[in-house]
Amino acid sequence: MESHVKWGLGFVMAGVVLEIVLPFLFILDASLIVLGIALILFGGRDKKVEEVRE
Repeated sequence: MESHVKWGLGFVMAGVVLEIVLPFLFILDASLIVLGIALILFGGRDKKVEEVRE
């Protein structure tokens, strides 16, 4: 598993845990979840661009 996927899953899990433990921090929780999903979806973009150039 690549590092951006690991970090993305970590951010999503941290956001979910914070949402369960401290529900009044919903802005922080939501931002961690969105950041994690963005890392998972767009983390490997640079490798795909390099492959197209070659």
